[in-house]
Amino acid sequence: MERLETARLKLRPLCPGDRAAVVAGAGDLAVSRWLMTVPHPYRDTDFDHFLTEISRPGETFVIEDAAGFCGVVGLEEGELGYWLAPASQGKGYATEAARMVLAAHFARSKAQVTSGYFADNGRSSHVLRKLGFTETGRDERFCRALGAARAHVVVGLGKADFVAALPIEATSARLTFRSLYPTDAPALHEMVRHRQVTRMLGPKWPWPADPAFAASRARPFSGSGFVWGIFRGGDLIGTVGITGGDLGYALHPDHQRQGLMREACKAALSHAFADLALGSVRAAVWADNAASLSLLRQLGFRVCGAHMGRNALRRDPSPGFDLVLTAAGWRGA
Repeated sequence: MERLETARLKLRPLCPGDRAAVVAGAGDLAVSRWLMTVPHPYRDTDFDHFLTEISRPGETFVIEDAAGFCGVVGLEEGELGYWLAPASQGKGYATEAARMVLAAHFARSKAQVTSGYFADNGRSSHVLRKLGFTETGRDERFCRALGAARAHVVVGLGKADFVAALPIEATSARLTFRSLYPTDAPALHEMVRHRQVTRMLGPKWPWPADPAFAASRARPFSGSGFVWGIFRGGDLIGTVGITGGDLGYALHPDHQRQGLMREACKAALSHAFADLALGSVRAAVWADNAASLSLLRQLGFRVCGAHMGRNALRRDPSPGFDLVLTAAGWRGA
């Protein structure tokens, strides 16, 4: 994956146009003093060497937010490294960017990842712990920017520990909820390859189910609202989300008719009305989906209209209902 996207960031390959930003960022001693191989001062020739001899698409990424360049993150030869320009620090960007790079790695490989930090770098220690890394040893490493050997901590991370460290965003009696990552793509595809699941989804989902499309959805949602994976005992069994004010959900057939989707929707709606302060939430359901229509009514939704629509398994126009739930209706339900 040469380009990755998180909720707030875009990760892309390094290019010649990044020269000024990288030279300014890596040239700041407040940045380079925490890195091993970056010299000080950092010159244009150092950038050229980095661009042509070290960085590789799919391994080295520029981190960008809505305002532009933030820093660099890379996973090269199994070792994670990163730095942020001072103006981009303190926002959680290092954790967010590194987490996506690691998720992409573990989606295609079980190989353990290593990293490290100078022993007095509390910020980097905190980032790596949040990602699931644990200490594996201590040594001394030479810091080019300061021209001295410094105490250094070596850390390692396996796939299981990485997945276990992914942040949980909500819980219910039987379920946990968090954003999707590339490591979730196989389970997401396994769910939508069931005809009865895709038949009840919207028009974007292809049939036959396409693993590449599922992989494109296995990432944190970056628009208005949220999408959560529904996890039971650590296994992805469905999704629920409210995007642009619309509720959507899907559940693996093996876990249907157990009240789990009601539980998931209640968690999502509680987040929407209590935390996001939405005034109302919309939903749409196919007319032949009696179970979903009943669920929405139990949650307090009321039918406010009808429509005709298609999806990959409904080539002819099919009827559906439009529903709405207000914050007051949710409190009453």
